[in-house]
Amino acid sequence: MTYSRRDNKFAGRYNFLGSAPGEDAPACAELLRVSQGDRLIEFGCGNGDFLAAALGTVDSAVGVDISANRLAQAALRFKGDARVELIKSALLDFDPGQRTFTKGLSRKTLRLLTDKEKNRFFGKIGASFSPGALFLIEDLVLDFERAELDINRPGLMKDCAAYYGASWERRKKEVTAWFKQEYPEGIKAWTAALQAGGFGIIRRIRKTPFYGSLLAERQ
Repeated sequence: MTYSRRDNKFAGRYNFLGSAPGEDAPACAELLRVSQGDRLIEFGCGNGDFLAAALGTVDSAVGVDISANRLAQAALRFKGDARVELIKSALLDFDPGQRTFTKGLSRKTLRLLTDKEKNRFFGKIGASFSPGALFLIEDLVLDFERAELDINRPGLMKDCAAYYGASWERRKKEVTAWFKQEYPEGIKAWTAALQAGGFGIIRRIRKTPFYGSLLAERQ
């Protein structure tokens, strides 16, 4: 079955299969250099694991997600906390309005956008980030460009099997779908998308040959 990236059913399925584990949230907060006075936004916030990890430090936090169910869980979690704003929106539909941010984050979400859509997304949100603001991406970051995916697929599958080990056969269908149905990128494409919003990559952490972190700074 094919799911639209705007579809709430897709969002629920994706949160079940591919969402970032909550235990990663403190490490992401440290990498993003979350500090007092920050105005934070997370795209694909799910049930708010990262927002919760950051709230001990930041002044305010905005969570954006397309899944009504996950946002409902986050709303219960942050009930009565005026520092948190939760917004139901697709990535490309989000309008920052008068909001400004010093820190931004997206984990395992932006790969749902095509190349052009990634450029549009960052082009749309870039002006809402102050100069020197940081944006952290945790996602599929390939060692080659996506146009070279077919020729590199055998080696990629070998890397996936080595990484997942005993769980590879159970996860093979799910992981293979990431590369067939979604839009993982090489570093050149990620760089171009970020530059569309005025960001420059200042650090790359290569966690596996197909997944990692990109920390970008607003110029």
